[in-house]
Amino acid sequence: MTKDVEKVFKIADQMNAVAFSELLSTDAKFKFSNGDLTTGREPVVTNLNYLFSKIDGLKHDIKGIYTRDEEYAVEAIANYTMKDGKIISLPAVSVLKYRGNMIEDHRIYMDISPVMTYGNPKKTV
Repeated sequence: MTKDVEKVFKIADQMNAVAFSELLSTDAKFKFSNGDLTTGREPVVTNLNYLFSKIDGLKHDIKGIYTRDEEYAVEAIANYTMKDGKIISLPAVSVLKYRGNMIEDHRIYMDISPVMTYGNPKKTV
């Protein structure tokens, strides 16, 4: 059965961490960028809320969806709108594995550092 993986990204773009976590099984594995692998919905909500506090908007531009059985790889450009209105666009690949209708493993491969360090002056020695 084909899943509506585009829905996952539409919900992410709403920047509602709780709604996003409800797409995951209660024991789901989740890894975002260079963050730690977490298990369960609560750490997903905490981590996403931290990211969302840094930005004013998020819009995924899906470039391709590749599937095998209940596993999907999604190639996208993630467009982050910063607090001052600047948009930072970053390439990303997400791998989603389903168990039934719930995501049991979601890993996002990207370098989020341009967003997380935006506006921080570089220290010089």
